Amino acid sequence: MVEYLHQAEVTRPYPFVLVLGDCSQGFTVISGPALEQSTLLGALDVGFKSYYVFDINFPTVRQHGNSYRPLWINSKTQNPPQCPLYTSFQRLLLLLVLLCLSPSCSGRTWAQRKLPCDVISLNHSLAFNCSHRKLLQVPHDISWNATELDLSSNQIKIVSSSSFWNLHNLTLLDLSYNFNPQEHPLKIEDQTFSMLDQLEALLLDGNGLCTVPRGLPSGLQILFLRYNDIRTVTPENFRDIPRIKVIRLSDNCQGSVCNGTLDIANHTFSSLTNLTNLTLSFNRLKSIPHFLPPSLQLLKLERNLITHIHQHDLSALTNLRALDFSGNCPVCSNAPFLCFPCNTPNGALQIHPDAFRKLSQLQELRLSGNSLEHLQTTWFENLTNLRYLYLSFNRLIGEIANGDFLSVLPFVEVMDLSYNNAGQNSHNLSLSKNFSKLASLKTLHLENYVFSALHKNHLEPLYSLANLSVLNLATNFIYWTDLSLFEKFHNLSSVGLSENSLTFLSKRADAWSVNGYGWGYEPDIDRYEPLIHKDEFYRRHLPNIKPECLAYGPVLDLSKNNIFHINPDMLQGLNNTACLNLSSNFIGDMFNGSEFVHFSKLKYLDLSQNKVYLRFEHAFSELTALEVLDLSYNKHYFLVAGLNHSLAFLEYLGSLKVLNLSWNEISTLTDKAMSSNSLQELNFQGNRLDIMWNKGLDFNHLFRELNNLTSLDLSYNQLHHIPSEVYDNFPKTLRHLTLSKNGLEDFNWTRLTQLPHLEELDLSKNKLEQVALTFSTLNSSLRLLDLSHNRISQLVPGFLRGARSLYVLDLSFNLLELINQTTFESGAENNLQQLSLQGNPLHCTCDLLEFHMWMRSNEVELPLLAIEVTCDMPMERRGRSVLSYDIEECVKDDNAMAFCILTLLVVVHVLLVSLTAHLFYWDLSYILDYCLAKLKHQCLLHDTDCVYDAFVMYDTTDPLASDWVLNHLRVELEERGERVRPLCLEERDWMPGMSIMDNLSNSVRQSRKTVFVLTEGFLSRGVVKMAALLVQQRLVEEGVDAMVLLLLQPQVLRRSRILHLRRRLCRRSVLEWPATAGPAAQRWFWHHLKRAIRKDQRATHASLHGTYFTGR
Repeated sequence: MVEYLHQAEVTRPYPFVLVLGDCSQGFTVISGPALEQSTLLGALDVGFKSYYVFDINFPTVRQHGNSYRPLWINSKTQNPPQCPLYTSFQRLLLLLVLLCLSPSCSGRTWAQRKLPCDVISLNHSLAFNCSHRKLLQVPHDISWNATELDLSSNQIKIVSSSSFWNLHNLTLLDLSYNFNPQEHPLKIEDQTFSMLDQLEALLLDGNGLCTVPRGLPSGLQILFLRYNDIRTVTPENFRDIPRIKVIRLSDNCQGSVCNGTLDIANHTFSSLTNLTNLTLSFNRLKSIPHFLPPSLQLLKLERNLITHIHQHDLSALTNLRALDFSGNCPVCSNAPFLCFPCNTPNGALQIHPDAFRKLSQLQELRLSGNSLEHLQTTWFENLTNLRYLYLSFNRLIGEIANGDFLSVLPFVEVMDLSYNNAGQNSHNLSLSKNFSKLASLKTLHLENYVFSALHKNHLEPLYSLANLSVLNLATNFIYWTDLSLFEKFHNLSSVGLSENSLTFLSKRADAWSVNGYGWGYEPDIDRYEPLIHKDEFYRRHLPNIKPECLAYGPVLDLSKNNIFHINPDMLQGLNNTACLNLSSNFIGDMFNGSEFVHFSKLKYLDLSQNKVYLRFEHAFSELTALEVLDLSYNKHYFLVAGLNHSLAFLEYLGSLKVLNLSWNEISTLTDKAMSSNSLQELNFQGNRLDIMWNKGLDFNHLFRELNNLTSLDLSYNQLHHIPSEVYDNFPKTLRHLTLSKNGLEDFNWTRLTQLPHLEELDLSKNKLEQVALTFSTLNSSLRLLDLSHNRISQLVPGFLRGARSLYVLDLSFNLLELINQTTFESGAENNLQQLSLQGNPLHCTCDLLEFHMWMRSNEVELPLLAIEVTCDMPMERRGRSVLSYDIEECVKDDNAMAFCILTLLVVVHVLLVSLTAHLFYWDLSYILDYCLAKLKHQCLLHDTDCVYDAFVMYDTTDPLASDWVLNHLRVELEERGERVRPLCLEERDWMPGMSIMDNLSNSVRQSRKTVFVLTEGFLSRGVVKMAALLVQQRLVEEGVDAMVLLLLQPQVLRRSRILHLRRRLCRRSVLEWPATAGPAAQRWFWHHLKRAIRKDQRATHASLHGTYFTGR
């Protein structure tokens, strides 16, 4: 066997199936190793999955140079054994596999959907995103043709070569952040990645690794090893990856993890001739590594302990494009991190005059956070391609005022000189005349210079810069400025004056005497943001500006100042402004249409987080081009009782498209309805519609006249119920409606027909308990329905029937226990693309089988199906995936199927019997008793002994009883049906003049039975008791039970023990008149009464009395 496998490794490099003996043992042979399978079909399945298919019964065929033939090895014979399933079934299996491998199978397979990963197929790549899935190991069922695999942020403890044995097409593998600090770091065995020949990117950040993994694939180009515990790197660590282009080794010796420094041996990177990107930040390096490869284009040495840059440290890096030395000698007086000042004469980074002379290709230089006080011109003389220069967090006040270095930077486009005050006192802004030589400058950041007033002459060196478009003067504590000074700029589009102390109350610079006192103010700055501004967005724009604002054009940022009144005269000079940010001030104006007369082109106005009072209908009317108005977080005056609040100004803003009124606690308005023909989006969250929509307040029409509204957000309005009239008054043009986070307990689904264009409905995070209607009764335009985080416990069958346009349905985090197949549609009726079910307490029993079948037959995406859609019952499966149990247990047992059929028949039988008894109870009872009377032997009383059929005792003083006896009972027994003898009635048949006792005795003796018609007052009469004694005496003497009790009123003798005993002994002699029942029940009563009168009761209990009283 072993010799054969060695020979097959050379002669048969392709996968094939090896069978031993009588098909009881099978192997799949892949390039030498033989993988044992328990069955032949299992071996075939693995062979199919390993890229090629071989029919083991077909004759030898040669095609394209490959040989496809069966191979059999047997200890006695080489002939193929005759195994079952080797004929038509195997050809059918081969056909199915080929169909699945064909390009026509574009949808995700069931195996892929069972994985705890999101699968994304794009062009020729197949990416598996398995991040944040709480995985303990690498999933075994990753497709062999996967090109990208993301396993980051899981709990994987160990990986080996067997973890990726079949993933030879991987080009990217992310294993970052699988380190558990409380246990052990990720263990990577040697040669784990050596078989991944196509791997180009390997990400191993945050795994607590102590060394660089061994056996890296030779084609690797990107290697991330950040946030580990690597103490030493040597040339041997990277010897196997000569094609590497990017190495990130930052944060391997930072904080309490490492008390020393990252030890980088000489020539560690010198042989990596393709290396272009090297990151060694946060490693406590004390010097620049020697013998770096000339191919480097980016070198990051941020936040190390480097104190000197010598002349030849960087001289070999002639191709360098970006160099980052930030934070090596920080200013520790206000640093928001553990800071160690440099041990140099002035505490600053020492840079040789010719340190950058050879870097002629350098485009970006970061020297921020190095305590620099002076900048030498020689550093920049040869940097003719420099475009981005970052010099923030230094001590360059003097250089900003008098620096000559600016004269040799004609091509710099972005310069950051922020936070260079370092506690120095400054009254006025002083800029060097050499700023005028920055001919290419586009963006200038000058935060925290700290000066009190901004005059025209302060910015004079910048006026001639034709390309300057962004000027950031934030956090300078400016009390006064004249915005007209910005008119002198040629191309200025963004002005940042946020986080100052501007009030705009007067044109006089000394209005607040800011120059009359010694300034002497040292700001206490807390920087929780990154130390250095690094992002690409910061290069071209102001910080903290919304992208929507920037999209409209020129920006003026006056946020976070001390403005409490808008003075139009003070807001002149920036007439081209398209976006004005006045948020986070103290503005409490009653706007009347005159405040922004100088902003005729304004399209975006942000007044959020102020104290705006909306009273006049002409507010903002001067802004004819305004498209976006943000009035959120202005609740101050809306909470004051008795004030008038008007939104009538909307009618006069003909260009307004977006209005934000969120978080204002609006509970009343002067106008009962908002009116606008242009408004498209309204954010009304965080208000009090629960109050406004109360009966009697007449705000049900609040949104009806917004004739062009397409998006409406009503979340956080404390709505528990929405009045029916409100649904009818929503704008018909709505496409997006958000009602989340309201506590809604019900929702009128039928009213959605009033919104024919609605596409997205968000009802998440409410208290809905059911969705009672199917979508066939609703509109057909709905595309997204979010019902997550509610209390929905069941869905009606056919819930989505008719919802042909619905693509996304979110039912996550509800109380669903069971989902039937009939809940969702299949085939052409099903257009659903995504169904979210995670967080439901599903019962993983065979009742869920139908839903399993539905999932298999549809290609609907179920996010986090394998890890978040879990079982709640039974207990042994709680917390496990719904896919963790074998549904074949529900269908493979023949006995279970037979039992199921039998149970079904019993249920159907019981149902039919119950239904028949409910509908035809009286008729069936009558027929049954009639048949029993014909079949059983009945003893008739001797005719010679009786004159009457029955003596009827009743209350002659009760009109109701007398009427019933004379007009119903007598008629039924004497005039209808078979008549034998008459009845004996007291009022008709007693002899006049004879005593009551004699009449009573004769009536009892001469009648076959004595019928007592029992009513409420009749029982207390003595004659009744005497008649009962005579009947009992007859029972004792003759052995004949002649008593028949007829309950005319249902409440009579309900607690009588004698009545209950008689029901037990002689059930047919106790009858109850069905007064409230139908004719069928009354017919049944008369039949039983006649039978009780005319039939002998000896068979039931006469023998009992005879034994004790007569001796018979």
